[in-house]
Amino acid sequence: MFEVVQLVWHNGKIIPREQAAPSIASHSLHLGIGVFDGLRAFWNGDRYYIHALDDHLTRLQENARTLEMEIPWSLKELKAGIWTLLAEIPQTNYYLRPIVYRGLPKITIKERQKMKVDVSILAVTAPRDVIKPFRCQISPFERVSSRAIPVRAKICGAYVNSYLVRIQAEASGFDEGIMLDREGKITEAATANLFFIQEDTVVTPALTPDIFPGITRSTLLKVASSLGIKVIERDIYPEALGDFQAVFSCATFSEVRPIITIDSHQYDSLNNPIFRKFLKAYQEITYQ
Repeated sequence: MFEVVQLVWHNGKIIPREQAAPSIASHSLHLGIGVFDGLRAFWNGDRYYIHALDDHLTRLQENARTLEMEIPWSLKELKAGIWTLLAEIPQTNYYLRPIVYRGLPKITIKERQKMKVDVSILAVTAPRDVIKPFRCQISPFERVSSRAIPVRAKICGAYVNSYLVRIQAEASGFDEGIMLDREGKITEAATANLFFIQEDTVVTPALTPDIFPGITRSTLLKVASSLGIKVIERDIYPEALGDFQAVFSCATFSEVRPIITIDSHQYDSLNNPIFRKFLKAYQEITYQ
């Protein structure tokens, strides 16, 4: 289902995937020093639609600067690289993963400013419109604090936090974990933002430095405004989970997905009319 394509765009050229691999002695590999982003290329019969392409790639550039990694390719060149890659591979739906790293055999970070910065863009086949519900638990792993790592940037090493949340949830019989911050507030799922439905109002955790400002989240806030759905951004604690009738997550990779369980709380999210409105509106966007 999720097949990584054999060709990648790497530093301005289309090459076999394995030729873009970093050295075993790369400090990006050892320390997680790198940034990435994720986009969806939806094949709509005669053309691709990539949602918020400029936003994703601009974010990639800005996140790279957080680690003192200046991408040696302009926004225009990165966009051209994506379209060039898509032209070279079979026409289907893809998850695209641009990643910025240092592939040289340098374990230490000394003289890092002089080290070459590599950029690769790979494509993974990915089905669209998957609405299989998630069963979630409140994770025993808390959300890493922005005082430790700038978690609003997609820094490779920071996603060990998400990895631990996911594998612990699966080991406990769930699909996904939901992280709390140090103060016990709900932040997000392992790799997705969260929305809660209470009667005719949608509630989502307020953006703090510890919550990732997802592009899909931003898109759904605009959808809510266009549909006249009231959205409140505020703190949410696990004690309030019984107040909601439905819950859903959103992310570029998983799109808009209903959540039917959080620990002992059960939700009829898939059939909730407000959730269905969000789902329909998002799918209409992707079929442009």
